[in-house]
Parts: sequence; structure tokens; C-alpha cells
Amino acid sequence: MRLSKRIYALANNVIDGHSIADIGTDHGYVPMLLMKEGRSPHVIMSDISEGSLAKAKETFAAVHLDDKVSESDFRIGDGLQTIEAGEVDEIIIAGLGGHTIKSILADDEQKSRSFGRLILQPRKHSGTLRYYLYTHGWDIESENLAEEGKFACEIITAVPCGFTLREAPYPEDDIRWKYPEGIVTADPELALNRIRWKIGSLEEQESNLSAGAEEHRDIINKIREDHDYLIKLEEKAVNSLKTF
Repeated sequence: MRLSKRIYALANNVIDGHSIADIGTDHGYVPMLLMKEGRSPHVIMSDISEGSLAKAKETFAAVHLDDKVSESDFRIGDGLQTIEAGEVDEIIIAGLGGHTIKSILADDEQKSRSFGRLILQPRKHSGTLRYYLYTHGWDIESENLAEEGKFACEIITAVPCGFTLREAPYPEDDIRWKYPEGIVTADPELALNRIRWKIGSLEEQESNLSAGAEEHRDIINKIREDHDYLIKLEEKAVNSLKTF
């Protein structure tokens, strides 16, 4: 069974010996890998789709691990509704949009905070998710990037902090939520590709708006501010690569 770098990266973020619940598990690859490597004593696979859970069962059977899990470890339901508060050490939510992950966590914030760690991999809108985590009592413990095909997937590991609510240092639409400095230390090469793609996108946007510069002045100023920040982030990524 060939697994993607994303799957390995998600599993590698789990602390050895911790139990996990994989929300939206689909094929159940991450829980399977954790059990196969003996890194997790208990895994729960939850999905809103009965068909996905059937695929997860097939995954465990294919690697002869079906005797290591019980029927109760495969649960049909939405979000965290299938998991009891504090039932596992860590929650994994991967492959969903940032807005969806935020909604899952916000649906029962007391339950969400009952787990020691969150391992989150948003497909998009990661800035919105980081903003929510910060303002609702989570500290980002680590940032990772993992290749999957032509994409570089973001993996955010968060832990509860001493606040349930706190004021953000900058607005939700600030580019620093989407492109935090932490992604540079996570993987300078992958980060550099992402940063340069965004720089090119901003330059194209400004060029398209240049004909009506006065009319779009506020938008252009915001684009230039974001561009300047990313140029500095690009420089950090380049310098990080030089140290390897």
C-alpha cells in the first residue's frame, strides 16, 4: 500500500503513545499507519459517510490489522459528535476546508478544548482557521508542509492555551494568517514555492487594476502591503535554504 507524504506527515505529528480520533477519516490511512507502526494504542475513525467507513475497514483488513480495532472504533456521524469529551488525546481533521474545520471545532468549543492537541490540515482557507484558533484559545505548536501531487499541504498542530478568547494582533484578512513565518521553518523549499506563487499572483492583480489606479487605490495599497511582506518572507526562506 503506497501512502502519500501527506499521510506520513500527519501521522508523524502525533505524539507516540497517544490515542487519536480521525475526523473525516475516509480510507483511514493515518489511523492505520499509527497502528501498524505501534505508535498509537487506540484509534477511532469517524466519518459522516458510511461508505468511507467501509473503505477504512477495508484498509485495516488489507494490512491484517482488523483484529486490532473493534466495530465501535468505526463511527458514523458529523464532526466531533461521535467522540466523547476527552475520549482521546489528539484529534486529527485533515483534507477539509478551513471554514469547515473551524465549524467543527466551534460547534462545541468545550469539547474541542478537552483534547490535548489538534492536528489540522486545511485544503484551503488556512488563514481563517489560524485566526479562529488564535482568537479562541489555541496556540499553534508547529507548522508543517507536505507534498501531495502538485500541492503543498499545510499541517497545523495546535494546543489549548490559557485563554478561551483573546484579541487578535491583526485582522482576519491579514496575509500573515495565511502565510505565517512558521511555514518557512517548516520546509523552506516548499514554502518558497508557495510564497513565489503568491507574489506572482499579487503582481498580476496589481497589473490588472493599474488602468483604474485611482478607483482601486485602497485595493492596490493592500496588494502592495501584502507583496512587501511576502518579499521579506521570501528572503527568509532563501536564507534558510542556504543553511542546509
